[in-house]
Amino acid sequence: MAAALPPVPEEQAFLETFFQCLSQFAFDKAKELSEKERDSHDAAFGSSWGLLLNSLGHLAFSEKMYMSLMFLGQKWFGRKDNLRSSYSVLLSELKKIEEHAASASDYPGKVRTPERILGHLCGQLCQFLTARTKMMDFYEQLATMGSQKTTYEDLENVITEIIQAHQKSFHHPILSPLKNAFSLECDIVHNLLLAQMDMAQLKFLSSLIHLHDAHSKLASWMPALQSREQSKKLGFSRQPSMPALYQWLVRYKAALVAKFSLYFYETLSKQAPPGDLKALIAKTPVDFYARIVTFHKKSDASHVSAVFDTSGLEEPYRGPGYHHPLKIVESPTGLDSYPAVFSYPGERPAAHWPNVIMIINDRAAELGHIDKVVHFYDKQVQSTYFLAQIEPRLTFVVIFDNNKKSERDSYVCNFIQDICTQLRCTKIFSTLKPGGKS
Repeated sequence: MAAALPPVPEEQAFLETFFQCLSQFAFDKAKELSEKERDSHDAAFGSSWGLLLNSLGHLAFSEKMYMSLMFLGQKWFGRKDNLRSSYSVLLSELKKIEEHAASASDYPGKVRTPERILGHLCGQLCQFLTARTKMMDFYEQLATMGSQKTTYEDLENVITEIIQAHQKSFHHPILSPLKNAFSLECDIVHNLLLAQMDMAQLKFLSSLIHLHDAHSKLASWMPALQSREQSKKLGFSRQPSMPALYQWLVRYKAALVAKFSLYFYETLSKQAPPGDLKALIAKTPVDFYARIVTFHKKSDASHVSAVFDTSGLEEPYRGPGYHHPLKIVESPTGLDSYPAVFSYPGERPAAHWPNVIMIINDRAAELGHIDKVVHFYDKQVQSTYFLAQIEPRLTFVVIFDNNKKSERDSYVCNFIQDICTQLRCTKIFSTLKPGGKS
C-alpha cells in the first residue's frame, strides 16, 4: 500500500489559493482571504508571515486596479498616479519582509526554513511588481497610438523585451498561477501586434497564425473555462466578471479579425459559399464588406478599392492567400506592383488603374497625413478619385466614373475617413483609457 502524502502546510495551502484567485480575476475574494488569514494570526503580528499577509491584501487591491485600466485615466495637475504609488509602496514592503526573513533565518542553531521560503517569495513578488510597472508603461504607449509617432514595430520591441526580461522571473511553484496569467497577457498582446504588423504587409498565413494563437490564449485565460471543481474549491458563488483589460484584448482581437476579413476577402471567398462568408463577417464588430456595399449603392461610386504598394518589400509579393515558402517568385512590376487587395464591384477597374497609381505616387506627401482625403478630378476621362492612406503601403480608393464630385462631399469624405480609422484600429487603442469612445 502506497504511503500517504504528507499534508500541505496551512500557509502553503493559503498562498496557493490566494494566487489562484488573483489569476482568475477574483480580486475581492483574494483580499477577503488575506484579511481573514491575517485576523486569525494576531499572534504573528510583526512576523514575516504577518507582514506578508498585510501586503497580500494590498496586492489584491492593486491587481484589481491594474486590470480595470484605471491607471490610464486622465491625470489632473498635482494628482498622483495611485496605482504606481501602490506598487511602489508594495515593493518597499516586500523588500523589508525579504530582509526581515533573511535576518530571522540567520540565528545559529535554529532551522528557519519557512522564513527563508517567505523571503524568497517576497523577492520574486518584487520581480513581478517590476514587470507590472513595465506593462503599465507599455499600455500607456499603446493608448496613444494614432496621436503619437510611435510605430507598431516600436511597441512590438517593447513587449518582446518585457517577455524576454521576465521569462525566468517569479518562477516559484506557489506563484505559478500569477506567472501563467502574466505570460498569457504578454503573449496575447504580442500576438495581436504581430498579426496587425503582418496584415499591413499582406502576410496571410502568419497573420492567421498570430490571430489563432491570441484567440487560444484568451480562451485558456478565461476563468469561465476553469473546472467546476476548481471554482468550488475557491468558494466562488458565481464566476468573476471579466475585467476591463481582458475585455479590451477581446475587442482588439475582434477588430483585427474584421480587418483580416477585408484584407483577405478574395482568399476567404474561395474557401466558403458567399452566403456563409457574409454571415460570418457580419458577426465581426465592423462588417467592412457590408459597409462598402452600402456606400457604393448610396454614393453612386463606380468602384471602391484598397491598393497595396509592393515596392521595397523584404520578400517578393506572392499574391493573396497562402503560398509555399520555397516557391520562387519574381517581384511584380508595372501596374501589377500595385495590386487591389479588395475591389468592389468585381475586379480592379483596369482603365482607371494608371491614374490611381499616378495619384498615389504624385500625392504621397499629402496621403501621408492621417485623416487626409486626397481629391483628384481627371478632365480627360471625366472621373473623380478620392484616396486616403490606411497605413504606409495600403491606400483606400473611391472612383466616380463619368462624374465630377466636389472635394468637399461630406458623405464620401466622412465614409473614407471613418473606414480608414477603423482599419488602423486607432479607435480601439483609444478605448484603453476609461471613458474612451470606440
